[in-house]
Amino acid sequence: MIDSDVFEFVERCRTHTAPGPLLTDLLQTVRNLGFEHLILSGVPLGGQKLAPMVELNGWPKGWFERYVEAEYAAVDGVCIYSAKTLKPFLWADVPAKWSESTASRHVAGEATEFGISSGFAVPMLSVHHWQSVLSFASSAKVCSLSPREEVQLVTMAVYAGMTIQAISNVDEVDEGLLTEREKEVLLWAAAGKTSSETSQILGLAERTVKWHATRAREAFGVATTTQAIVEAVRRRMIHP
Repeated sequence: MIDSDVFEFVERCRTHTAPGPLLTDLLQTVRNLGFEHLILSGVPLGGQKLAPMVELNGWPKGWFERYVEAEYAAVDGVCIYSAKTLKPFLWADVPAKWSESTASRHVAGEATEFGISSGFAVPMLSVHHWQSVLSFASSAKVCSLSPREEVQLVTMAVYAGMTIQAISNVDEVDEGLLTEREKEVLLWAAAGKTSSETSQILGLAERTVKWHATRAREAFGVATTTQAIVEAVRRRMIHP
């Protein structure tokens, strides 16, 4: 791939107003580097489900359905490592403690049935999620990229991520997701207050405070109040 291909993709990102055309454009461009599939998604944490976090889905349909149904994100070494680093990496370079587990190797083996054998992942910060990753997949057994080609992929991934965030219109999507009381409860929790202390501050029963915290967790699809706080901050719904 030549650099002008990358710059032309970046220019086209300014014209994309929907995920579908952006996905098609990116897939066509990265085929020049040997990648046939890709997925851009938030990285699931603490029991979060993958499907609602997917923003660009260029995986084979059958594989995506199997991956989601079997909850492979919880054991897939590539997915796990994507939550632990912001450095782009080849799938083959995922540390053995995650990539060599029996479950992770099983996921990798099944993926080959759908033409996915190797890849390159670009983790990114996100206003929608704790962290996102754009993962490029290839049918080649070994993914071989020059340093320049890695930079090209990272550049396109970053611009694709920026574009999908702009398309998603965070403020409109999140409007009404939390009530004002739920935001207050998260704010005091972020300040280190217990449910008992928050109940005294807000003049509510402690069980009511806990109920609002539960509702906030459910709204974000997370398991803990700390994760709900992180999501609310990232979406600029609260400002601790």
